[in-house]
Amino acid sequence: MPRSYFELPQAGQREILDEAFSETGRSPSVIEKDIWLTLVLQLLFAMPGRKAMAFKGGTSLSKVHGVIKRFSEDVDITVDYRELGCKLSIPELLELSRRKRDAVGEALKAEVGRYTRDAVLPYLIEQLQSYGCASECQLSVSDDGESIHVHYPAMAADAKGYLRDHVLVELGGRNIIDPNAVHSIQPDIAGMFEGIVFPKAEQVVVLSPARTFWEKVTLIHAQCNKPIAEGKDRISRHWYDLSRLLNHEVGAGAKNDLELLDDVIALKSVFFNSGTAHYGKCVSGELNLIPDGENFDRLESDYYAMERSGMLNGHFYPLGGIMEDLTALQEHVNQLALSRKAG
Repeated sequence: MPRSYFELPQAGQREILDEAFSETGRSPSVIEKDIWLTLVLQLLFAMPGRKAMAFKGGTSLSKVHGVIKRFSEDVDITVDYRELGCKLSIPELLELSRRKRDAVGEALKAEVGRYTRDAVLPYLIEQLQSYGCASECQLSVSDDGESIHVHYPAMAADAKGYLRDHVLVELGGRNIIDPNAVHSIQPDIAGMFEGIVFPKAEQVVVLSPARTFWEKVTLIHAQCNKPIAEGKDRISRHWYDLSRLLNHEVGAGAKNDLELLDDVIALKSVFFNSGTAHYGKCVSGELNLIPDGENFDRLESDYYAMERSGMLNGHFYPLGGIMEDLTALQEHVNQLALSRKAG
């Protein structure tokens, strides 16, 4: 009779992780975290009465769309802002004063924090009890309520120290979930072991990779306009992901869709604007995707730390190649924007 991975004794789980490592070359800690990440996704999208939300970000690019081959370790969830008490459209929000927009954003952050603490966290704890591991799992919520840290009983440790020792669930309430599609998600080793049942996340609403493409572009542009904090890690993945998107059919189509870029900029101008973001430059011929000086040095240091951790799963791409790809994208988008502006 098939047996759940979570019903196996510790030695049995470790044996599976070691055998999967021998078969795939992926580190046991990465394989194990992928299993737990999938379980968390399964529980989140099976939650009765959950608010409209979508799975997005790098993990969706790797596990759903196959655009990137690196292991992405976080669960990035967007709760549609219209589910949190705000009925105004983005164009209507743009008509408000900066002070009123900021007030709306703060109200949405507070509401998603309440939703996380009062609904999502208790639900996850209850569900983990049915897997017999609730006592071994430690769940906590960040002060702002926008992150849940799921610490699981790890059979394999990350010797390199780059991989987080828990699943980070990030819940944002200042975005939309369109366009999207529904997918099923499994651990990468599902199917390798006969008689062992791994978690499977069903009916997962996944944000369009084309929208993720432009979210990455605008995130990188904003980051290039300010210093990268010393010691800031896990940031180079955005440059890596955008390069891989650009070399995939997703990016080949998305890079010409300035209307979708306009849509992403409009939303970010409402909820994520700052004095250094300069989102308007993305469509005025001044898009900047290439960090310089200390920013490049810190990006480079983080990138090679990610590579040493094994998160790239052997799919290393030189940082110089990434910069060449993004320079070409920057020039392409700027030319499109200038051509549109001219006429």
